[in-house]
Amino acid sequence: MGDGGKARWIWRIGVGFWCFVLAGALSANRVLSLSVDSSYHLQVMEVVRHAFLIPEKGHEWMAEMAYYPKLSHRFAGLFATLGWRHLNALTMAGVLSAAVVWACLFAQARRVSLIFLGAGAALTVVNIYASRAAFGGELIDNFFFPQIVGEAVNLACLVGAVALLPRSRPIFVAYAVAAVVFCGCFHLVPTLQLAGALMAMLGVTWLRELIATRRFEPVGLVGLIAIPAAIVLNPFFAKMRFIAGNNGSLNLGADLSMEGLAGISALLLVLSGWVLLAELLRPLEADEPGTEESNRAALMFAALGAACAAAMLAQYAAFKILHDGSHYAVMKHSFGVLSLLAFIVPLWGLTLLGVRSRLSDVPANWPWPLGAALAFGAQTVVMLCLFLRPSVFDVPRLNAVMEDVRQVRVTRGLSGDQVMFSAAGLPPISTYMATIAMLQSPHGPNVLSLMADGRPDRVGDVPHVVTLVGDAYDKPGCREGAPIGQVVVVAGPCLEPPSLRFKAGGSGVPYLREGWSVPEAGGVWADGKRSIVEIPIAPWQRALKAPRLEAAMFAFLPTPFAKRTVIVSVPGGVSERFVFDRQVAVSHAYVLALPPEALKGDTLRVTIDTPDAVMPKAIGLSPDTRLLGAGLEAMRIADGAAK
Repeated sequence: MGDGGKARWIWRIGVGFWCFVLAGALSANRVLSLSVDSSYHLQVMEVVRHAFLIPEKGHEWMAEMAYYPKLSHRFAGLFATLGWRHLNALTMAGVLSAAVVWACLFAQARRVSLIFLGAGAALTVVNIYASRAAFGGELIDNFFFPQIVGEAVNLACLVGAVALLPRSRPIFVAYAVAAVVFCGCFHLVPTLQLAGALMAMLGVTWLRELIATRRFEPVGLVGLIAIPAAIVLNPFFAKMRFIAGNNGSLNLGADLSMEGLAGISALLLVLSGWVLLAELLRPLEADEPGTEESNRAALMFAALGAACAAAMLAQYAAFKILHDGSHYAVMKHSFGVLSLLAFIVPLWGLTLLGVRSRLSDVPANWPWPLGAALAFGAQTVVMLCLFLRPSVFDVPRLNAVMEDVRQVRVTRGLSGDQVMFSAAGLPPISTYMATIAMLQSPHGPNVLSLMADGRPDRVGDVPHVVTLVGDAYDKPGCREGAPIGQVVVVAGPCLEPPSLRFKAGGSGVPYLREGWSVPEAGGVWADGKRSIVEIPIAPWQRALKAPRLEAAMFAFLPTPFAKRTVIVSVPGGVSERFVFDRQVAVSHAYVLALPPEALKGDTLRVTIDTPDAVMPKAIGLSPDTRLLGAGLEAMRIADGAAK
């Protein structure tokens, strides 16, 4: 092995060591996100850490993980098997992936010119400071881990495409199709960007030769058809539509609106299109010796910028026009727009001034370690800028609690809808994570209420509650067995009276009267604009100081912008009206104060009105002829004075 080969191996080992040290240092004392996404990925880690597989058909507790491409999580599973527990394994994979992105970007930038490399690095730092949207930032502010891995695969595939572009058009087309299929197994947003960039690179070079030689090459047209076909035929493409409307947290440093990001995308598209047009119109004889690498690198940047901008604008248009997706999903998937802008702006400026080729006559003279050093420097700046702030969680303690909660499932067999974790001493997202990841609880409204304040809406409805030793829920006489590490299991009905449940086989089903459909796994749908339920009144409930009716309900919201008005009332009492909205609330807990006369009989008659109920068949959604509006999950009479 020559000196050059040894130097490259030293660099590779150093890069790996740098990634481990950076990830270890940054994940040692804080959890990286307040986002719901972290809980889903924690579920995945619970699977891959022990079995290194993800079921073909996800369990109910796996939720949307059954719809995600799988390779990104198996990549994280590699680090989990090396001993990185829970969130740290994802951090390791994320830091490495972000490092690959930066290395690819800077390695190609140095091929254009040193001025371009320096300008891109400077604008990257500005971008980090201004918006915190640079590659790697999502690990902290959104923890959207699979997209980070997908971006790394995207850039690595593009670098390979740049090398193959001048050698053979058929080989490039075959490689491009295979790369799109491969990237699609990691995440589809980077795959859309990759496909768009590859099509732009192929289209510009193909059309440039067609204009110059007047000779039609069919393989170019075949490639422009085959590359997008590789996306459409990807089995994950249709599945991912299921979670296009998800909602979560996104924390950019700047207060950017979705319209603002769309405007930035349009600017990126214009600047990238300018560079692509200049490349298309440049005569073949204008290619000077020694500038081939520079021109191909510039073409890659412009193609990638145009693809990122087009993907963002397409998703924005689908959301605004077709109401497909959500505000959060559009914002979340667009972080690459801001990052790519740092490279396209100086590239566009050099092209506009007509000095790019002159400045890049000898790009190979700039040593490749220069770009790598700047890349790793940028990655370090990204992480430090994002981590130099107060800690979110105490990671070692959280990991220990998570492991104790997991032991409840392993040793006592408690899982699913029979158990939840709730503790006042931990942030709400951690109680949610432990409940769905470690205890495998399904995403019912009672579980979702954990994200609001870390407490279930109706703790009495849960047969078993796992909490921290000494928590307010750890009441004398309610414990079920000895503590397991830092946690203890208590009986939910011991903490407060349970509700009547209206799911299939639930305790409240016998009390349904007119206007109801057949009870299902999550509750029962009201079939009509008015439905009646009569719940029994126990003697002890008549003696309550401040009796009130509590009803947990949901609504039929078939489209992202659908709204549904549901009114709950009791005889002689004040009714409560609530408007359900997928952008605001898909479930609601009604609370109605009960007048004394309402509790004099044996039952309480509850009326549920849905004036804007709709039939799925009437809106072309399905052949279902039920008049759907409200859904009932649980109901009870409780003492408001005890709250």
